[in-house]
Amino acid sequence: MFGAQRLNELLAEHEVFQHVADKNDEADPKKTEQLLHIHGGNLFIWNNNKGCLLVTNLRSLLDESESGGIQTLMCQNPPYFKVRKIQFSPQGNHIALVGARGVSILALPPRWGRQAEYEGGKNCVTCKTFPIGERFFITNISVQLKQASWYPMATSPSPHICILTSDNVLRIYNIHSDPQTPIQTHKLTPPIDNNMSMNASRISLLSMYSVTTGLGETVIAFDFAPPMDYTPKRRTQFVKASEVVQLQPIYLLQGNGEVLMLSTSLTNNKFSKGQLQGPLIMLPSAEDNYGVDSCSIHIMSTTPTTVVIATSTGKLHHCIALWTSDNESDDIDVETQSVRSRLSQVRSTSPLDDLTPPTLYVYETVELEMDLTMEEDDPESHLIDLFGDPVLLSRYHCCTSVGIHSIALPWLNKMYKFLQEEDEDKDFPQDLTQDEPCIVEHILCTKTTPSSPPCLIKGFSITSDPLFGPSLVCLTADGQCTSIPLLSTHVTDPPPLLSAEAEPSAVTSPLKQITDSSFESHIRSLLKRNLSQPLIRAGDWNSASSERECLQLVTRATEILRDEYLLKQKLARDAISRRVSLLKDQKQQQLEDLDQLDTIRANIQTCAEEIAEDHEECKDRQEQLIARLEMVTKLVKDRDPVLSKAEMDMGKELKGINDKLQQVDNRIKQLRIKHEYQEKKIKQGSAQSMTNLTRNEEGTSASVQVDRFKHILFDEGDKIHEMIKKLNNLNVQAGI
Repeated sequence: MFGAQRLNELLAEHEVFQHVADKNDEADPKKTEQLLHIHGGNLFIWNNNKGCLLVTNLRSLLDESESGGIQTLMCQNPPYFKVRKIQFSPQGNHIALVGARGVSILALPPRWGRQAEYEGGKNCVTCKTFPIGERFFITNISVQLKQASWYPMATSPSPHICILTSDNVLRIYNIHSDPQTPIQTHKLTPPIDNNMSMNASRISLLSMYSVTTGLGETVIAFDFAPPMDYTPKRRTQFVKASEVVQLQPIYLLQGNGEVLMLSTSLTNNKFSKGQLQGPLIMLPSAEDNYGVDSCSIHIMSTTPTTVVIATSTGKLHHCIALWTSDNESDDIDVETQSVRSRLSQVRSTSPLDDLTPPTLYVYETVELEMDLTMEEDDPESHLIDLFGDPVLLSRYHCCTSVGIHSIALPWLNKMYKFLQEEDEDKDFPQDLTQDEPCIVEHILCTKTTPSSPPCLIKGFSITSDPLFGPSLVCLTADGQCTSIPLLSTHVTDPPPLLSAEAEPSAVTSPLKQITDSSFESHIRSLLKRNLSQPLIRAGDWNSASSERECLQLVTRATEILRDEYLLKQKLARDAISRRVSLLKDQKQQQLEDLDQLDTIRANIQTCAEEIAEDHEECKDRQEQLIARLEMVTKLVKDRDPVLSKAEMDMGKELKGINDKLQQVDNRIKQLRIKHEYQEKKIKQGSAQSMTNLTRNEEGTSASVQVDRFKHILFDEGDKIHEMIKKLNNLNVQAGI
């Protein structure tokens, strides 16, 4: 909030808006212009007087040490028409300068330096500029440009731009290869019946376009939907059955309210001709076909695909595009199916014949408040321009010559969660059955009374810079720039943190389990406003409104502030006070319950100690009884005269051991006798060897052998001693 206020102060004093103020500009009071755009922290403004683009860095405005200067981007080949709209390419390297008589592309120069300014911060930079389809617009003077939009980058390998002209033709240009020749040309005119006579078919193009324009059968606006994957059902020599083609759907809006769909592809040449289908079925059916004065269409980047259709009377239709199955399509009447397929019946050889068009389900219709006094019985018609919100995908903005509205669709998030669930667990949510309409906020009003002239809007943009917060920056014809914070009550839930999955689940309060909705949602419902008081940016007060209209304006504003702001805040305050008193009573009761539970816990602890002592005593007595029983059992067994099988086997084994011990004893005696005999022989041999050593020096070898015999006998004696020890141990074990 502080950042938005600071941005408003800085923009109000900035000198860049003095260069673009043109009080003598004779513009259409029913049409708006889009000459302002914010991209990458820079503010871009087109100056029609000098035919140049003014750029200033918004972040440098906060730094007092920086000058916050203005860079001028001059066009190498300035457009010869009046620019009404500037559009940035998806890559952000080109700007489309759109007017009623053509389109020019401005290539942005490179950026470098501390503030990432163009060509290091030069005051004046000359940029490459080239027109799109200049030859076509020069040779066709009566053709007007209806809309120009960049082709989505997801399905485009290079920058492409789509141009819709008043001759009911949609052309797609590649700005790099050949900006004068379109790579695709789609005629949106209904096909001529083959049964029509030759004289009737020779009607001139000019008369045909005039008739279709008068009947509202020409396309006046279009928008791109998210790309879809398409798998051809039939085999051909070019396309395999398993090949998946990515198509780009384009929704086309006619002046009579009918919606067409064009499916094309820039990456696959076989599908470059596209498939035009429609008009799409809109359900539930309406007698007036939801209005015959449509002026704009917008496709929201949400799931499911949401289509917004605007009429010049201020009505907005929110539709959901869904592809129906074959069984569901049988329920649609034959007449409606024939009307839907009348534009595609001549394309029998198209590879997209089996592509089923979607059905538009009208979820809700909302009417915008154009006049603050609410006194007009016959409201004026205004062209409505629809723009998406880069910060909140479920919100979009409406710009008219009398103000700006912001519309949020809270039911889109619930529907997205419902579609993401698995089929087994999918159940129609109760939240969607509740009446939760869209949230409409009247942000800016440029026409206060029916008699006062509007302060025309020259452009607006949404800034998502964290330094300023989500804000709407609007430029009016008097050269004033206003920054309005987008503080909508509709805020989506933030995505879960990665650490949230590892944390254990929190204990839910029993009170919250009983009630379906939380107290916070209750307060939000109390503070929810049905009407909002916009910021008033009046036009020329010299052409003064009457005192009656001024009084009505003040009365209306006072009524809205009292009923929608002060009264609801008072209701919320009373609800919070009642909630606080209730929570205090519950807290006191819970404290008393805690004291009682502490007493019960102490009693239980005492009983547990007593039970533990009794348990120890019972355990000791049980061990004593078990010992006595074992002693009795042993005595009974000892006095039993009949030997058991185990005892008999043990006796036989002991007798066998006794016999073996006697044999070992005899062997030991024999070994002793042999030992004594060997010792005698050793003594005799040692004496003889000594005499031989003194007599002859050659007797050294005999002494060595004697020593070896001694070692051998000592080792055998040690082994005999070990065997004697083992024998004694066996005698002890056997009890002999």
